[in-house]
This record gives sequence, structure tokens and C-alpha cells, in this order.
Amino acid sequence: MKIYLNGVGRAGKRHHAAFTLIEMIGVLAVIAILASMLIPRVFEAINSARVNSTAVACDTIKTAAADHFGKYGQFDLLNGTTIYLPGGGNITNYDIAILMPEGLLDKPFSAKIAGADVNPNSIIQLVRVTGSNNGGPGGNGYSLDGFGTNSIANATFVLEAVIKHVSQADAKDLNDRIDGTALGATTGPGDNLGRVEYAGTTFPTDVYVYLTHR
Repeated sequence: MKIYLNGVGRAGKRHHAAFTLIEMIGVLAVIAILASMLIPRVFEAINSARVNSTAVACDTIKTAAADHFGKYGQFDLLNGTTIYLPGGGNITNYDIAILMPEGLLDKPFSAKIAGADVNPNSIIQLVRVTGSNNGGPGGNGYSLDGFGTNSIANATFVLEAVIKHVSQADAKDLNDRIDGTALGATTGPGDNLGRVEYAGTTFPTDVYVYLTHR
């Protein structure tokens, strides 16, 4: 009588079948198809998060500026004292110069969609409205009502975010996120309506976001 050390006779011997080449190719094909479907969605979600983060950052600045104005009734004050605007012009670091020292903001404005090839790539500026300087691209102001004319021509100050070297796709996504598609670019690149404005003649482009005015 034969004795098997593993306790399994010939009749009960286990056979481990391996994948055939065709089966492996099939599995790899399925994996490739799933990857081709999922990877674009992953990148789309990442891009959407960048745009949403920028929109939230703009809302945070707007809220802080509203708190400042509610306390002092002016934008061009630091702790209640009038500050000097060079040449009657702009404060190009309003978040750092005003909002942070007053404890209304924890950190400087940062836009995730801004280009990394320019510094600073995103700023908050307080624009004193003088002559043709009304904020927005080229100082032409903002058409908040969507009719193509400057809706804030009689303002004293305009507070805006300037986000530099933004791709056209990200600029449009931010426009749709803040203004909605009704005030977006419909005939080509660029947009001059609503709170988000940008040119369509340069790639990448600088995006101007209206925050508030007085």
C-alpha cells in the first residue's frame, strides 16, 4: 500500500490551472477600457475642484471686504484710518495690505487656476474709478446687467480679483461657475459680460473677477 505524505491520493490530486494567453489579453483589454473611461473623469474632477476653489476664494475675499466696509463705511481705510493710494490709483495687494492686518482674512488670495509662470499670479486690487479706469480688462468696467455697457461707471471704488495666465478653458469654466452660461462667451473665446471678464485674444489670458464696488 502506498502512503502519500500530503494525505491526498492520486484520485484526489489538485490541479491548479493557469490563465491562458487569450484570457490574459482579455483581462488587460477590459482594464484598458475601464481606464480609458475613468481617467478623463478623474482629470475632469480635479479641474472642477480647481475652478470651484478659485470661486470660493473670491467669495471669501468678498465677504471679508463686506465686513470691512460694514465696520468703517469705506474701502480705503486701514483700521479706520485713510491710507495713501499712490497717485490716486490702485491698491494692488488689498488682501495683504488691508484685510489681513484687520484680522478679516487668514491668508492671501490664491487662485488654483492661475499660471505658475508669473509672480504674483493672482492679486486683489482696489481700483479708484477715475476717467477711463473702471476696473476690468482695459479699465472698461463690468457689465453686471449683461447688456454690454459699464454698470458701475458712477462707482468710487471697485474691488476686483485679477487672475493671471489662465487657460481659456479654465476661464470659461470660472465664468460659468460664477455668472452662469447665460453671461458666458457664446460667439467665441473671451467674455465681457457679468462679474467675470477676460480677453479671447491671448493664450493664456488674464481673468478679472468683480467682487464689489462703492
